[in-house]
Amino acid sequence: MIPDYKLFLDRCQYVNKISASLIDDFLVYYAARQDKVEREFETRISRFRDIEKEMPSDWKGLIKAQYIGHRIFKDGGLIHKYLNSAAIKARNAEEQEHLRTMAAYPWRFSFSEIRANPASDFYEMEDVFTGEVFLLYSPSITRTLSDQPVLLWFNLIGYNGSCWQTYGPVISFQSFSSDDIFFYATELNPAIESDADLMADVDDNPVRYMVLACGSNYPLVVQHDNEVVQVTGEGRSVKFDVQLLRKDFRVEYAEGVFKLSHEVWSEPPHFAEAFYEEASGKVLLFALTDRGYRELSTLLVAHGMEIPNEPDIRLHIPMGIVVKKALKKSPVLNPYSQLFETRTSPESQAQMSKLNRFLALALPYINSGRQPDIAVLAKEAGIDPELAGELLQNAMNRISGLRR
Repeated sequence: MIPDYKLFLDRCQYVNKISASLIDDFLVYYAARQDKVEREFETRISRFRDIEKEMPSDWKGLIKAQYIGHRIFKDGGLIHKYLNSAAIKARNAEEQEHLRTMAAYPWRFSFSEIRANPASDFYEMEDVFTGEVFLLYSPSITRTLSDQPVLLWFNLIGYNGSCWQTYGPVISFQSFSSDDIFFYATELNPAIESDADLMADVDDNPVRYMVLACGSNYPLVVQHDNEVVQVTGEGRSVKFDVQLLRKDFRVEYAEGVFKLSHEVWSEPPHFAEAFYEEASGKVLLFALTDRGYRELSTLLVAHGMEIPNEPDIRLHIPMGIVVKKALKKSPVLNPYSQLFETRTSPESQAQMSKLNRFLALALPYINSGRQPDIAVLAKEAGIDPELAGELLQNAMNRISGLRR
């Protein structure tokens, strides 16, 4: 049966109209007073004051209303208590029926990707943590996509009887994947071990995930056609033959740990290196590109090591920035690197620092859509203007490619 999107649109517009007066102008304020939900929100947002200061002036008010809306209509939410209250019974019959419909379909937060766009403002979405596919009506998504590429969405959604709709801010991420979100969640709450654990944590306190909006405009970083992403995989080696390994790797040793580096894959932009802990037999593979991880993994496996095909952690650089900003800690993905810091090639280390400096200087311009003076930024970072231009162009090409 072909979906009747005109009928769906009529339903969505009706819900928007009745929700404006019933939910936005009445129920949100009622819950804030009746159950001190506003005070609860203020307590939970207080740990993120630094992020609040850098966000648009209306951001806090918008997510506060979204938070309260979720507390009302979530699974087991306040709406079930309110339906029998005098305040709700004083509303007209149409509004009471609408609230009963909303109560039957709990609202929830969803991290999702777009699978299809079957009609104007309608999107087939897939939740990256539950696998559920659902039809979503959202003009806000349409407007966002007209301005920037998006990898992942974070929305509060509710079912209206025909399709799903968003409530409150529609948060988009240009450079965060499900791996980044899962990493953030485990840094936030180490007890999280599964996708179900993560979504339960979001449901319990969505404020901690709402603040990810501070990184929504960070672009993907690309160098020489390679996406720059911190990739790690942990394996084992039962037979570590140093003499054989020297045929393919540069081998170093410090404090019970061997470091294996490669003449190609350990250089920019891949920076792939492996570390073998002598006492435990553990092997850690770390790289800054997917290709670097794959290529070094192939070589390590050829030497009898057990390395996971898929990395354990895949963290985009912008998420590392957000973790530091939101949680006040710097992720340590490679605990062995400090053992060899004095042995790292000074040239490679200096070049990487300069590249990172340039990207940090260029990031505000990229986020705002302004064209930076490449020569000025390159001079300040201490890198060649031509290389700086290539880095910037690669980032912009990636963004343009995602828009198509």
